Amino acid sequence: MSKPRLILAGDVGGTKVLLRLSEVGTGGCSKVREQRYSSAEFHDFEALLAHFLQDAPPIASACFGVPGPVKENAARLTNLPWFVDGAGIGRQFGIASVKLVNDFEAIGHGIAVLKPQDLHVLQAGAPLEGAARAVLGAGTGLGVGFLFPCGDGEIVAPSEGGNVDFAPGNAMEIELLHFLRERYGQVCVERVVSGPGLANIYAFVCEYEQHPPVLLESADPPAAIAEAALANTDVAASRALEMFIRVYGAFAGDLALLSLSRSGVYVAGGIAAKLAKRMAQGGFLSGFLDKGRYRSLLETVPVYLVMNTEVGLLGAEQLAVRQIPG
Repeated sequence: MSKPRLILAGDVGGTKVLLRLSEVGTGGCSKVREQRYSSAEFHDFEALLAHFLQDAPPIASACFGVPGPVKENAARLTNLPWFVDGAGIGRQFGIASVKLVNDFEAIGHGIAVLKPQDLHVLQAGAPLEGAARAVLGAGTGLGVGFLFPCGDGEIVAPSEGGNVDFAPGNAMEIELLHFLRERYGQVCVERVVSGPGLANIYAFVCEYEQHPPVLLESADPPAAIAEAALANTDVAASRALEMFIRVYGAFAGDLALLSLSRSGVYVAGGIAAKLAKRMAQGGFLSGFLDKGRYRSLLETVPVYLVMNTEVGLLGAEQLAVRQIPG
């Protein structure tokens, strides 16, 4: 029997960081320690790691999914004022192998180990074996990744797809684009499909329909808007959430066409899990399928909500196992 080894996996986000220390044996990974942190409570990632790794035994390898492009195993994070350097972390904490990947690359690897109960089917479609898959997810930002068939497996390709231009699909969304251009200049889809994006839509609806934007004064406006919309206690919030879900679906449809992801589109991220019932009511698929002559193709694409919010951590854990020095 091989000697058990310890690995460290992390899912780093603009709002929260989830870390897990696991023991790797012949039966797979067994959790030793896990903790969720608020990103805002730490001035850098190393300080957060130091807190988590107090009194931890030696670690063989680590992998962290981070929000932003990774270059030479380092990344300046999107929506978070941190610079994370894999080699520096290895030296500071005595970890022989540290790998950084884009957070949606980690999620792509996590998709492979999900169980059926981790997925909620929005559209069964007609999955094509051996075709590409796409994954996206809104949270503090908007992440995108792709899984392409390669030999007997898949290649997971990260992207910065959340920063492509927002494409309005109807007259109201065109007005939303004009509203956001006055605020931001260039308007990427993340300005609309994300937690802050929901607040942007709400601000627009309040101005356009002349409602007082009271929920923007909340401590957490996106959460307050979503809560009010789900409870039907604020007209502007309900309208904003309706627009949000339709645009979210439309963007998912764009990704399905870009990648011909006929093996499935996977919608991950905390927002999707929290809004699963509302997203299943039709608005998301309405946006997804509204592609004119390509509607019939998109009707064959399976669409899943990822209900397991630890999918990124699962992917990072898989990658950390592969990084264990021989």
